[in-house]
Amino acid sequence: MGHSDQQVSKAASVCLILLAHLACVTPFGIPEFLEFGSCSEADVVPDLNLEKYSGIWFAQETVPNEYTQIVSCSMTNYTWQENLMTVVERGLTTDEKKIRQNSVMRLTEGEPGVLTVEAEGVPSAPYKIVGTDYKNYACVYSCMSFMGFRAAFSWIFTRTPDPDHSYLALCRDVMAKAGIDPTAMQPVKQGKDCPYMEKLDSLLAYTDSVVSKAEAKAKEAKKEQERAATKSAKEALEGSRDEDLTTRILEEEERLEEVERRIVDAEEKLRQEVEANGRREEKEIKELRDEIREEKRHNRHKGHRREYTPENGSTGLYVSSSVTVLSLLLARML
Repeated sequence: MGHSDQQVSKAASVCLILLAHLACVTPFGIPEFLEFGSCSEADVVPDLNLEKYSGIWFAQETVPNEYTQIVSCSMTNYTWQENLMTVVERGLTTDEKKIRQNSVMRLTEGEPGVLTVEAEGVPSAPYKIVGTDYKNYACVYSCMSFMGFRAAFSWIFTRTPDPDHSYLALCRDVMAKAGIDPTAMQPVKQGKDCPYMEKLDSLLAYTDSVVSKAEAKAKEAKKEQERAATKSAKEALEGSRDEDLTTRILEEEERLEEVERRIVDAEEKLRQEVEANGRREEKEIKELRDEIREEKRHNRHKGHRREYTPENGSTGLYVSSSVTVLSLLLARML
């Protein structure tokens, strides 16, 4: 069954029960809490902390409800454990007899912050906390509608039986802004004649302890979230730094490899130039030697044909050849 089907089924059950009360509750009309209209789309308190909501609440104002026998001295203890809220309401009936009523509340699937109340003998109903500071007041709304009818209930709870009336006015204002009629509520008798007065101090101390522990837990959870966020940011930063360092190292390695390639290329070019110069010099020396040998051969050939005379002796011929060879060497070098 889908969520909308469940809502329709619940609303249908409520209406059948409510309509069944027509004959026994008000013979001349519908029950006071059943009226024409649709439910308000009131929003619940954002980031609702049900552990901080736990503890004792005193009802100050409420819409009359045939499903509860408690009419005065209403004191309700809420205890949130894991995914379940246990609810124990104590108070007095119309004939001032002590009575206790138990119920449980669970988070409603698909409706963040909305609870569903389950109690014996009554249909399941939504429970919306539309305003609270956890320490002083809570504004609660519950409504079911079907076929043009609605059963709407609202409560103003406070942490003490005799609160500052400004908290009541605050809740009425919150409800009015949310489209909830605050004038439908009636005062609930609280005070010195109620059974809880004998142990009121211990009850208030218990609530303070519950709220304080919940606040400390919430602060620690927030700190843990902040630590986790800081750690995550630090790891991300370190990862970024490591990535940057790795990038710089790779870039430096690439630069060094490029320098090394240039050095290798320069060495190879130099080697080729040295080899080329060596080959060129060897060639030039060879050519020079060939020219010298040719010059010597030519001079020897001329010397055989020339007759010897004191003016033109061998010494002169040798000097002439040496000068010629020296001239050729100087010309090559220059």
